[in-house]
Amino acid sequence: MINTEPHDRHRAFNYAHWAFIIPLLFVLALFIGYFIVLLVYSKALLRFPFDYDQGEGFELYDAIRLLRGQGIYLNDSVFPFYSSNYPPVYRLILVPFVAILGPHIWVGRLVTLGCTLLLSGLITYAAYRQMSGEPALASTTMLRVVRPIVAVIAGLAFLAANYVYEIAPLARAHLPMVMFAFAGILCLSIAFESNNKAHTKLVAGGIALLVLAGFTKLQAIDALAAGFGFLLIRKARWGLLALGTSAVITAVIVIALNVLTGGQFWLNVVLANVNEYDIQQTWQTYGQWLHLEGALIACSIGYVLWDLVLAVRARTIHRITVWSYYFVAGSAMGMLTGKWGAGPTYLIAAIAAACVCTTGLLWRAATALLRVRRSNRLGEALSLLCAVAFVVQAAQNVHLPTSGRLFGILARVIGVAGQSSYTPYPYYDAVGYTQLGHLLDPADTADGWELVHIAQAAKGPVWSEEAMLTLLAGKDVVTNPTQLYNLSKAGLLDTSQMISMIRAEAFGAVIFRAQFYPQDVLIAIGQHYHWVRAVRMNGFDYQVLYPNGKADVNK
Repeated sequence: MINTEPHDRHRAFNYAHWAFIIPLLFVLALFIGYFIVLLVYSKALLRFPFDYDQGEGFELYDAIRLLRGQGIYLNDSVFPFYSSNYPPVYRLILVPFVAILGPHIWVGRLVTLGCTLLLSGLITYAAYRQMSGEPALASTTMLRVVRPIVAVIAGLAFLAANYVYEIAPLARAHLPMVMFAFAGILCLSIAFESNNKAHTKLVAGGIALLVLAGFTKLQAIDALAAGFGFLLIRKARWGLLALGTSAVITAVIVIALNVLTGGQFWLNVVLANVNEYDIQQTWQTYGQWLHLEGALIACSIGYVLWDLVLAVRARTIHRITVWSYYFVAGSAMGMLTGKWGAGPTYLIAAIAAACVCTTGLLWRAATALLRVRRSNRLGEALSLLCAVAFVVQAAQNVHLPTSGRLFGILARVIGVAGQSSYTPYPYYDAVGYTQLGHLLDPADTADGWELVHIAQAAKGPVWSEEAMLTLLAGKDVVTNPTQLYNLSKAGLLDTSQMISMIRAEAFGAVIFRAQFYPQDVLIAIGQHYHWVRAVRMNGFDYQVLYPNGKADVNK
């Protein structure tokens, strides 16, 4: 048989290709630069033994309690007035690491960072799989070079997202939750790629991962909605079976936890998180998200619309991919950012989906363009489209320290030298004001140990707004402030015992950061404790108070 395919389909990689490769490599270098900033930030936090973000220490304390065989869903109205407010999976993951490496906050941060990097790898793999389906074109040498580079850029673009960067090395459950959720969606995507012949093991694994994500953090509802919705549409019988089985398993686990904790699991994990809502905060968050991720969002919307057009032409919604569902559901999750205690991190799942959708759109656009032009230079077209889309995205994600030999020069080059998103730290973030992302001064660590020494010297328990101060002082944690605040606002907290202990001056010291406590508790502390000093750490003035019956050590 005579080969009638264009000769250049098999041409070797040559100098002419570099005109298309160099822009792509430039974009890759930009995102590698963002990755280096993340590594520098992570290294700094792994060395910082105190709470960087309020709540990290409580995550670690939950793992410590589980390692001791103690519960984490307690009655907040009874001493030590503490309970966890999240599902247990992330804490359970931490337990073996804490057992082996010790009860250090860096252990939780390292686990979260590892989950984030694994998630980036999954995004890279999912993006690579998007660039398939054109066997006549996919055999070119140029394309074999471009496809993996584009996929890696998609994975790095996720790490470069400001919201992801800020919490990637924190001991928090959100990114591990997104990792499980994304892995579940990826399994479902792969399961239905081959002529609608679903693979049962992949479907089962995907559903299990989605349920696991839900028990890591409740915000996995976007992935659950996308995954189960997709399965119900593609294979209704399987979807109903999966939905029913998951509902039964979830109900059994929730009921068991509720029985074992005397109802505290439901109270602290579900009811306590039904908070007041501010719609203006929601719109502000969406506006900021669009400002930071505009290129990815625009491409993802194009991908979803393309799916809809394909579905209309084929007269079946089976043509809509699970990634479209996940992006839409993840974007809708932003509606919850107006809830007190929520934040823009709720949109991280949408960013992960957007990285995959963007790659899919670029691939589709390149193949469509070359069909019109009757050309097989797919690699070149994909390279240029990717370079344009992702360089725009890279320009939106600017965040870096603005001092030091390397970062100081970069800050001057891009025009952000002398600017600070969190005064007085030399750090710029396109987010604007942010308490996360900056590096720490040596004085922060010294001042943290000063607070630990104050807690150590106090007789009896210490009422501290952050957990690491008391843990490093060798004392158990008393109170989970925002949890008490939430329960109090909902009328679900009895503060009589804690106020009684405050009046009895049972706590050797009180250490405030933001005073996120019920109002009647704050009033009682103000009446029975007096201010001694303030210690500044990580940009916050920690207020130290002693009981009125104790002599002021500064006198």
